[in-house]
Amino acid sequence: MPLLRRAAVPLLLWAVAAAYCWWRVPAAARDRIWAEDGAVFLNGSLSGAPPWRPYDGYLHVVPRLVTDAIALVVPAGRWDIAITLAAVALVALVCALTWLLTADVIERPWVRAVVALAPVLLPAGATEALGNLANLHGFGLWLAFWLVLHRPASRAAAIAWAVAGLLVGLTEVAVVLLVPLMVLGWRDRLRWIPRAGLITGALAQLLATLLQPRPDKGDAAFSLIDLVAGYAGHAGGAAWTDDGGLAGLLVDLVGPVGLVVLLLPALVAAGLALRGGGPGVRAAALGLMVGSVLLWTASIAANGYPMVFAGWSGDQWRAGGVLRYGASSGLYLFAVPLVVLDLARSRNQRVVAAGAALLVLAASLLAARPATVAREQGPPWPATAELVERCSAAAGTAPREIAVQIAPDLPGWRVVLPCDRVR
Repeated sequence: MPLLRRAAVPLLLWAVAAAYCWWRVPAAARDRIWAEDGAVFLNGSLSGAPPWRPYDGYLHVVPRLVTDAIALVVPAGRWDIAITLAAVALVALVCALTWLLTADVIERPWVRAVVALAPVLLPAGATEALGNLANLHGFGLWLAFWLVLHRPASRAAAIAWAVAGLLVGLTEVAVVLLVPLMVLGWRDRLRWIPRAGLITGALAQLLATLLQPRPDKGDAAFSLIDLVAGYAGHAGGAAWTDDGGLAGLLVDLVGPVGLVVLLLPALVAAGLALRGGGPGVRAAALGLMVGSVLLWTASIAANGYPMVFAGWSGDQWRAGGVLRYGASSGLYLFAVPLVVLDLARSRNQRVVAAGAALLVLAASLLAARPATVAREQGPPWPATAELVERCSAAAGTAPREIAVQIAPDLPGWRVVLPCDRVR
């Protein structure tokens, strides 16, 4: 019974997060396979590629393991829904595990619950990040942050968290950005067991990058002003909206300097944490802020994205929307005010905290179902009957296989499906 009681809240959070995440993914997107989910992970499964095969210079072990399982047990005509369900279930699992990891950082249960649900509440999440395996690594980085701060209750728990940390490290190369945070509690041997899992995964990522370097994305001229403007507009905007409309409005009103307004909630919250928070809340708030900046900078640098954000007009912000790099760093930024809600002590402070939480939830609900999502830019995955028909038309060819276009509807994004897998 004690075990069941301890598991009740995480299980409830998992169910709530999964249901809400599934609802946020539009029905028109659920039956489409997105980008790397098909062209890299499914194709890898179908060709016998090992889970540790690098892609784009990095390891993506968890998505490859998941697609291996799906390709093995699910009929080919249902791979689209199976991948969406798996992605939703895994993000919900991240939420449930966040609840457990924040026990020694956040005191109030309702604040812990809101922070735990942040991955599915993030306003910009549904545009591209939720519902696919290609962007699962960003949620792994969120889990890794709390894993670094957490002190396991026992050696057995520490070993279990080490396994989770290893899987995250083998899926998200950016865990290397969390290494400086490990100075916290560095004398506590129990903390280093799960951290060892993360570090092992990070070392494997670095080895993979050395053996198969990331393709050159081009060199973008560095501009601090553009870097800050992009961070404010994309990461800051991701915490409040699912598109570039708010950033565009601010630019129209006062120019690119107005984008800083999008960072004010997190900056004020971090200041409150540093001034009046305990060690746990201070470490979480400051770590999330710094981690968000580092993640944005590393993402832009690694992908060679043009440094032009300070020159964008309001219309360009509205047309460009929130970059997927902004969603990952925006999740960290989004969580800073949520963590600081734990500081409310007096009745007035609790009222203000409750109001702030309602404001965040309102912003999340308003952006819960975006008008369009990236996955809609492509054909739906064929049902079994259509796959059988296409394979019949391919009879007599060698090898007997068909190429199935996926989203986005661009050259190179397709699944090469052996017809003997159609059943």
